Amino acid sequence: MERFEDQAPSRSAAKRQAQHIEDLARRMLDVADSEARRLGWEAPLLEALRLARETRPHGARKRQTKHLAALLRRDEEAVAVAEEYLDQRDGRQREQVKDFHQLEQLRDALCAADAQAGVLDEILRLFPACDGQKLAALAAEFRATGERRCYREIFRLLRDGAEKGRP
Repeated sequence: MERFEDQAPSRSAAKRQAQHIEDLARRMLDVADSEARRLGWEAPLLEALRLARETRPHGARKRQTKHLAALLRRDEEAVAVAEEYLDQRDGRQREQVKDFHQLEQLRDALCAADAQAGVLDEILRLFPACDGQKLAALAAEFRATGERRCYREIFRLLRDGAEKGRP
């Protein structure tokens, strides 16, 4: 009797895998040529990616993307490299968004009408490179006048302090 592991994947599993690779090919269209060359793909894959990217975004691009996906299905190593690259890139983007939201929350807490003195202490603890006096003055000015320039300047100072504080 034939063992379960020896059987070919079901049609549904094969379709899911093909759809996954097609989605991967679509995501790869956003990757710059210089980044794609670093992946170590062979020339036919790079050429198919370039053609798909340059094709106008309608039926022709869909065909080119499917062609790229077909080439990827033949090269498991290229699929693995592309998945790893996209996962790393997406992870960096998520991290940047998280950092951006943290800075916004700190700015909002600093500018709130009932701002606590502990907010500035927390900012200086997190980002020692920030100018505490300038942040306090801008926050007080924003609370007094509501001027958006101060609000934006506080964010810039926080972002600069965060960048200087990182290795």
